[in-house]
Amino acid sequence: MKDYSSWEPIYDYENESPYLENFSRPWLKYRPSNVPKSIKFDPIPVHEFIKLTAKKFPNNVCVYNKPADKKYTYRELIHISSKLANALFQLGVKKGDTIGIMTSNCPEFLFCCIGILEAGAIVVPINPLLKENDVAHIIRESGNMRLVFVHRGNYRTMKKVQKEAKIENIILLQADTAKEGATTFEDFISDVAPIPPDIEFNPSDDLAALLFTGGTTGLPKGVMLTHNNLVFCTLSTLLMGGEPEEGEDRFGKTVNLSILPLCHSFGFLISIIALFGAAMLVIFASFNSTDVLEAIEYYGVTNFVGVPVMYQMIINSPDFTERDLSSLEEANSGSAALPPDLAKKWEKVVGFKVGQGFGLTETSPITHIAAKWMPEIRSESIGIPIIDTDAKIVNPDTLEELEPGDIGELLIKGPQVMKGYWKNPEITNDTIIDGWLRTGDLARMDEQGYFYIEGRSKDIIKYKGYKVMPREVEEKLYEHPAILEVGVVSAPDENIGETIKAYVVLKPEYKDGKITERNIIDWAKERLAAYKYPRQVEFINILPRTAVGKIFRRKLRERTMKS
Repeated sequence: MKDYSSWEPIYDYENESPYLENFSRPWLKYRPSNVPKSIKFDPIPVHEFIKLTAKKFPNNVCVYNKPADKKYTYRELIHISSKLANALFQLGVKKGDTIGIMTSNCPEFLFCCIGILEAGAIVVPINPLLKENDVAHIIRESGNMRLVFVHRGNYRTMKKVQKEAKIENIILLQADTAKEGATTFEDFISDVAPIPPDIEFNPSDDLAALLFTGGTTGLPKGVMLTHNNLVFCTLSTLLMGGEPEEGEDRFGKTVNLSILPLCHSFGFLISIIALFGAAMLVIFASFNSTDVLEAIEYYGVTNFVGVPVMYQMIINSPDFTERDLSSLEEANSGSAALPPDLAKKWEKVVGFKVGQGFGLTETSPITHIAAKWMPEIRSESIGIPIIDTDAKIVNPDTLEELEPGDIGELLIKGPQVMKGYWKNPEITNDTIIDGWLRTGDLARMDEQGYFYIEGRSKDIIKYKGYKVMPREVEEKLYEHPAILEVGVVSAPDENIGETIKAYVVLKPEYKDGKITERNIIDWAKERLAAYKYPRQVEFINILPRTAVGKIFRRKLRERTMKS
């Protein structure tokens, strides 16, 4: 087993990144001298990367499971994970095997991840909200998955799946007693020495995780992420603020709120970043705005990371203006566009803007963030590419790069770009061209280098020959005083092919029948171009969303077909 105890990354301040196609990218002219131009390091497995920090801060609290009021130190994190790795090895798990984890946020998710990686296996997170069909699809696609760690609340789902997918072992998380055909986590690792197996790793090529896409446009696809993908993405994100000056090091001094689903790529990477930074992770099993605001005040949280639906719940909470949020220094949002109206309300109360970022499962996932050293934080922008990452806007048909201001497809190049799609070389070759990942997102870049997402190419509504971006319509509708949430999609029209439909969730105080669908249409007609306002409005109680809060447009489009 290779010794990584002396491992250190090298921050290059002299030479531009080899991933940059053009050294004159506009955002680079603002980059300060303490931000590396590129990061280099000897390949290292993710678990060894985390263990380096754990050994420096063994007595620091690593995880605080808030619902159970239980804490674990970094020493305990490695102790439990190593026992798990040994137990997997004794069970016959081999390098390259896939192992599933199906649970809501809990400390055991982290123990399982590190233990699986130490055993040389591949982590396959499974969203606990998925139905049996999707879970069975993921397990079958993963191929050689013999074992799954399952939260006790998902046991019934997994037992149903077990009938059609070959799963030999189910390990129950947070369960006091075993169930039929399953072993508890505690029993599985009891009487096992905390000695991980001796595995030779090739971090540049070996997979650390197989993350399945949200399936918003079809069945989920397996995204292969190597150890290097995740380590690069972690370091490039962390160093975007620059190397701290002497005495400013925050390693071992910060608190992170683990409210993003750990089974999703965003929450998955944020947890790696937090563990490498020796932060204390305060884990929430589910999102509750009151609990989150209380935690920000109590722990003096400095950086809040969430998704738009979380910001919406926080801003609409009566506690938002009652809690002391003065410890916050920055706030970031990702996974979907943050409505401008919410961004303004946040800034008015907290005193600074929410910075948006961008990423995809296929990019580990972060590619863009709101850098503090740019001229300003623009809440409507996804920011700029992180270190060692290039981005450009191209004509989707010719892949020719476009001028600033023009809308086209966003392409990404960097060390965090996936190895490819699992068992799908054809789609991989169509998605990664000459090292550039085709995101499928329509975007633009301005003269200063700020990027803006305009929508998914598949979500464009073609109304009477005009192309309408759902996001633009939604942002205007959010300004209506009665609208809490809105999702805009195309709807079939027998005369013109397709039209514009808005699904609207009203605020509670307006659910008295005084606001009608016609009111919303007339209001929008006065404020949007003649070809952009919705021709149809339907009131619903809740918008369908993915695990991280994106509007599930496919579900809305399916609903239009039934109307």
